[in-house]
Amino acid sequence: MSKKLNTSAGGTPKNTLFNYFAKSPVVDKKKLAPSNGNNGAELQKENLQNGNIKEVKKESKPVARRKLPTATEDSDQEEEIGKGKRKRIALPESESEEEYESKSEPDFSDDGSDYQPDAKESTFSGDSASGEEDDDISEPGTEDEPTPKKQRKKSAKNFLNNNNNEEPASKKAKIETPALVAGGTFMEKLQQLQSNAKKDAAYDEIVTTTSNLDEPTVWPHQKLDFLQPDKIKDKAGRRPDHPEYDKSTLHVPEKFLNTLSPAMRQWWVLKADNFDCVLFFKVGKFYELYHGDADVGVNELGFTYMRGEFAHSGFPEISFDKMSSILVDRGYKVARVEQTETPDMMTERCKRIKSTKYDKVVAREICQITDRGTQVFGSQCAIGPNHQPNYMLAIVEQDEGTSSKYGICFIDTSIGDFHVGEFDDDKSCSRLLTLISHNMPVLLLHEKAALSSRTQQILRTVLGGIQKEQLPGAGSQLCSAEKTLKLLAERYYAGTGNEDNWPLVLRTMQSDTDHLGLTPAEPYKLALKALGQCIHYIAKCKLEPKVLPMARYQLYVPPDEQQEETAKPKLTSAPLQRSHMVLDATTLSNLRIVGEEHSLQSTLDHCCTKFGKRLLHHWLCAPSCDLTVLRERQEAIGELLSQPDELQQLRALLAPMPDFERHLAQIHLFGNKFISQTEHPDSRAILFEEKLYNKQKLRSFMSILKGFETLMQLPEMFQRCETTLLRRLTQLSSNGGNYPDLSKQLKFFENAFDHEAAAKAGVVAPQPGMDADYDEVQQRIAEVEERLQAYLKEQERHFGCRVTYFGSDKKRYQLEVPETHAHKANKTYALEGQVKGKKPARRYITTETKAMLKDMQQAEDARNAVLKDLARRLFEKFSNHYEQWKQCIDCVATLDVLAGLAEYARQQLVICVPELVSGQAQPFIELEEGYHPCANPSTYIPNGLQLGTETEAPLSLLTGPNMGGKSTLMRQLGLLVIMAQIGAHIPAASCRMSLVDRIFTRLGAQDDILAGHSTFLVELNETSLILKHATPNSLVLLDELGRGTATYDGTAIAASVVNFLANLKCRTLFSTHYHNLIDFFHMDKRITLGHMACMVENEDNADPTQETVTFLYKYTAGACPKSYGFNAAKLAGMPHGIIKRAYELSKKVEAIALQRKITAKIVTATALGDNKKHERLNNLKDLLMQLKMCHV
Repeated sequence: MSKKLNTSAGGTPKNTLFNYFAKSPVVDKKKLAPSNGNNGAELQKENLQNGNIKEVKKESKPVARRKLPTATEDSDQEEEIGKGKRKRIALPESESEEEYESKSEPDFSDDGSDYQPDAKESTFSGDSASGEEDDDISEPGTEDEPTPKKQRKKSAKNFLNNNNNEEPASKKAKIETPALVAGGTFMEKLQQLQSNAKKDAAYDEIVTTTSNLDEPTVWPHQKLDFLQPDKIKDKAGRRPDHPEYDKSTLHVPEKFLNTLSPAMRQWWVLKADNFDCVLFFKVGKFYELYHGDADVGVNELGFTYMRGEFAHSGFPEISFDKMSSILVDRGYKVARVEQTETPDMMTERCKRIKSTKYDKVVAREICQITDRGTQVFGSQCAIGPNHQPNYMLAIVEQDEGTSSKYGICFIDTSIGDFHVGEFDDDKSCSRLLTLISHNMPVLLLHEKAALSSRTQQILRTVLGGIQKEQLPGAGSQLCSAEKTLKLLAERYYAGTGNEDNWPLVLRTMQSDTDHLGLTPAEPYKLALKALGQCIHYIAKCKLEPKVLPMARYQLYVPPDEQQEETAKPKLTSAPLQRSHMVLDATTLSNLRIVGEEHSLQSTLDHCCTKFGKRLLHHWLCAPSCDLTVLRERQEAIGELLSQPDELQQLRALLAPMPDFERHLAQIHLFGNKFISQTEHPDSRAILFEEKLYNKQKLRSFMSILKGFETLMQLPEMFQRCETTLLRRLTQLSSNGGNYPDLSKQLKFFENAFDHEAAAKAGVVAPQPGMDADYDEVQQRIAEVEERLQAYLKEQERHFGCRVTYFGSDKKRYQLEVPETHAHKANKTYALEGQVKGKKPARRYITTETKAMLKDMQQAEDARNAVLKDLARRLFEKFSNHYEQWKQCIDCVATLDVLAGLAEYARQQLVICVPELVSGQAQPFIELEEGYHPCANPSTYIPNGLQLGTETEAPLSLLTGPNMGGKSTLMRQLGLLVIMAQIGAHIPAASCRMSLVDRIFTRLGAQDDILAGHSTFLVELNETSLILKHATPNSLVLLDELGRGTATYDGTAIAASVVNFLANLKCRTLFSTHYHNLIDFFHMDKRITLGHMACMVENEDNADPTQETVTFLYKYTAGACPKSYGFNAAKLAGMPHGIIKRAYELSKKVEAIALQRKITAKIVTATALGDNKKHERLNNLKDLLMQLKMCHV
């Protein structure tokens, strides 16, 4: 940073050495901003020794501070990011506003070095080489041009609330230090700087000591009137209570903007349009955070505030990935603001227009807005370890009274998968809930006031913790189905007029009568509107040209929708759906099928690759109902188990594989020509670490190539495999498999360029014949080199001695001639330098060497231009073979899941291959000694049961003591069925079953407060879904239906449901504590009675606390006489007195119930005919004796 130095001479020194030291600022008695640290002397002394003469302060958190780019900084002493502490220039208050504004703009040259103005152009009057530009933001109120204080505009401080003229409380008067003597020698300046450093150290100690007693700093942005909660407005002037309030914008008064410096005004303009984002504002090599964003950086990223009037923090460009990822994971939106022109470009722009002072700042543009739903892995964002997709979900609803029709679109921007669909739903929104549970979104899009109260209630309940974006009401027209098709046609699928140019799914959604594809089909208007909302949002985030060109569209069909082939004839040629089991949201939750911990997915997940883990999740959410598919998987797993060495060899081969799916999308982005063609801001962004990014790109690309080369070992590794599925997954088409032959493509990229050199230089240098443009420019360079060598030989003849070229870059091709022969140089030789010592020499340039240097530079510039685009074209060529790469990944993902399931089976104590059958008249399950897959088998008691066999009815009425294991048995059965229908081996002695088309669960007891549903209503809603959609092939698990209401009401409802399911003959486990149900159905042949066994001691003791119940956890035929609730009360630690009193009341209630029952039988017995008089009298005598024994 070049600053004005007050000198006694008052002139502009020309000495570049003095110019170098003049960066040390002048200070006076004005107050200083908040400071952190008191050892400035030591740091400044260290900087003096290193040649960096700057006033610095101690850094407690280096990542938050950075060195400002300076006009006079020596570019040869570049600072390495991440090594040692970065120093931050302390800006004293003694600088006038003109001095603070007059700073050089950093150079944006290709090599990434800071901008270095010519020494002759540097001045101390406040105008540096680019002094009109305010690169490092000053406090509000400062201006760019030197202006007398009397003529300055009103400061932004006038817009603050109370204490407008107060400065931060921690500021204290600074000890005055003398300015550097303008005409002093080097040593005098050095001694004076050291003396000043000692005074600064003493001052810092005073400030640190006294600041601890001060109140917390109140920053200017905290007092701005238009940011106060009671006055804040959006850009249209609407308050937050307005129905059309836009929280993403902010009203910033024009009068306030006019008081700011150009760069700070630039920041506020961007902030006004993106108020919901944290701006990472590029200044030189650093991203800066200002005002409220600086607070976020301090609180969330551990930064410290930089010295200055306003809140300010920052970090180096190379740390963007880390910092943005942290904020995005914590729910923030991050806007990356890049400089999109150099100072020279800014100067040229200002010459072409009638510029004002606000134009004299380098252009900055938002290049990308990132949140949880818009993550794209580019050059600055590495692919993270998380394998779960981050879905963006858009919902469009058509309310139809008691039901709804939904159009949905959910996308994963990291790999470009678009799922679009439209479906009718019931009043419980069961299909929508299933969609969400299968594909949990991290971002929800919908229009304001466009969703029914029923849908909003569900979204608040299920998606309460995710980010939600409400599109304005005008978005209904902006994102209509017609405009969505028109946008896609114009930008991506236009030109040929051929229907086949459209993706199959989108073509299906177009009207058959419109050959241009601009009219939506009636059944898909809502779906296309949802797609339009997603496109609108990603365009707002500057991602449209990055995501849409690689989009792969898939039609979403609800799992429970029976789709006829005649309904959508266009889809017959594409495998857009498959036959699978339906698992709704309730079942996924009740059985804990998916999730990171203690779920079926976490238990079975032994996959080695991230794309394998995603495929396993898909298998578990949609188990197959295709018997052929399941048997092939079983056989493949069996073969892998029979060869443990080969299994471990396969897993070792797959373990280091990267996330190929996301890397394919990343490489597609690197080779994306749409970014430059659409004038995307990223095509103009100036990145100082671009060389490092290029190295990372090429290294990542080469690692992907090596990964695919490694995967080409699979055909040989499995050459002798016998099972159908393994051969299909691992053998080339020439050998009867589906594994693609990638050898030709891999060989091309292996020979296309020097991999080792590219990894070091970050530049692709293609081999001859690989690129015509590169070959042409290389020929030009070779011709210049031949001319240079010929000229050098000519000069050797002229001087009669050995002559060599000296110099580099722009000083190349100087003729170095020994001093003894230099007298032969005539007027055509211009002296450039001399070498003294043992071998003195002189260096000359001539008209010829300058011309050849110019030709070489032009040729090298042309080569650099080719090389710059050559990497993109290389990535584009790789992406042109996407289908083959993806086919390989799909095969490996399936192989990885099979190997993972084999590894799970290998680790189990008991395992079996379930026997699956189909076409049975009565669906059945025969399970022997089955284990819960998520439980520890060493402590778990196995259970077996039969449903729907020749000897057992399909419905089992399950009773037993509290905590006896009824719910666990039901969950075990459901999970084992799911495992069987993904083709896995299951932990059981044996299993034989017919296929299940859907699993229904009603487990546990919980209410839904947010939806206003009681526990009983939640149970009935889930039961209603079962009664509507269950089929004879379903598996129903109902746990204690009827609780939460009156006993008789609950018993009646439970009995009715049992009767319905018994008639349906679906496989059912129905647990209950209503023992009246046993009386109702104990003679019913449609129902089997079963219970969880237990052993009871002291059962009929008058003191229930002496009763001991030992749970056996075994499913046993017959009914359990009691539920042993007093044992549960004792285990819960209830007082013995309360248990005894409850036992007494229980006996009375039982006696009353028994009296009523006997009385009813007496009435029935008296109604017998006279021909049974003797029998009637005997019955009455027995009943009367029983009634007499009942004591209440």
